[in-house]
Amino acid sequence: MAGIFSNDGSYGKLLRQNKRLTRDLLKIESVFNAINTAVMVVDACGEIQFANNFAKKILGLADGESRTVFKILPGIEEAVSIVAENGAHVFREFEINYPETRILGAQIVPYLPGGQGGGTFALILNDITQDRRDTEDLIENEKIASVLDLASGVAHELGNPLNSINIHLQLARRKLAKLMEGHADRQSVSDVMESVEICSQEVSRLDGIIENFLKALRPMRPNMSECDMLKPLMETLHILKAELEDLEIEVNVVKESGMLPKVFADENLLKQLYFNILRNAMEAMDGGGSITVDAREEDDCVRVSFTDTGCGMDEDGMSNLFRPHYTTKPDGNGLGMTIIHAIVRAHNGKIDIDSRPGEGTTVSVCIPRAEKRVKMLEHDDDSE
Repeated sequence: MAGIFSNDGSYGKLLRQNKRLTRDLLKIESVFNAINTAVMVVDACGEIQFANNFAKKILGLADGESRTVFKILPGIEEAVSIVAENGAHVFREFEINYPETRILGAQIVPYLPGGQGGGTFALILNDITQDRRDTEDLIENEKIASVLDLASGVAHELGNPLNSINIHLQLARRKLAKLMEGHADRQSVSDVMESVEICSQEVSRLDGIIENFLKALRPMRPNMSECDMLKPLMETLHILKAELEDLEIEVNVVKESGMLPKVFADENLLKQLYFNILRNAMEAMDGGGSITVDAREEDDCVRVSFTDTGCGMDEDGMSNLFRPHYTTKPDGNGLGMTIIHAIVRAHNGKIDIDSRPGEGTTVSVCIPRAEKRVKMLEHDDDSE
């Protein structure tokens, strides 16, 4: 005992240091407890090491209670394993029913910088329930506010092809007039065909500009019915086949054995969804690469994941991913991910993004199974 309580004062120094550390820890905890964002630290087994007051409130955690986050947020185990393997920053959306029905947006990151978390991870959870409930109004407001910004650019883009069309149509008229006079020859016919072809190309470009503009502005009104999620996917891949081959991009479609359950969706909007996701993946790959499409059944939805070998995204890109008009492409309009997100929300689905700079991106969309939709309708009828 005399050795422990030595006269050099080291024991007293340790006590003072411990008190200081305790005070500092209490200050840090008070800061975390003052914010309306759920912050948790969990280990690789899902055991909660720390949870601030807001996390305890929205997840129904009692003080001193030992629980695993894997049981609270079903499906997060897979996201944690991704972070553990390569240190990627992962975003997920979860729906919980206890203690209240909420939709949570979760960002999972290594607990320490550089991915050296020692198997420990930080979860930052935001309650996005109200945002999802008001999402249609929010989208419409954003679209209306963006019209003025888009108008000048769209007018400029429309002007050039229209002028070109006008010039070549005038040339076509003059040459056709000569043909009408009876002085036709093969060279004149060839010239007319060339002018008509240029007009056709310019009209197609004009149609593309207008279509993208209108898609970003018109409200989503899905024509819902039971359908197979793979059918519009295969049709979209067929449309893009020649372009994929030209870019030397290989596409592999992987699915579970047997038939996937039907979903309640709009097939045309699913095609648009797949087209935008695949187009983003193609633009992220310079000099070839591969896209792996994985389709699988889950408890209440069908998940289709697109994994590319492209450039990936950094933390800034991830945080601005769904912001209208945000783009890293010189000729991009920043509407692709906005449209993707709007389509998924219109189907009451969810979207997950995993990305790491230089290593590619995985975009996963989950669309509710048809039988879940039927059960929801039956429940609504019973409650009336």
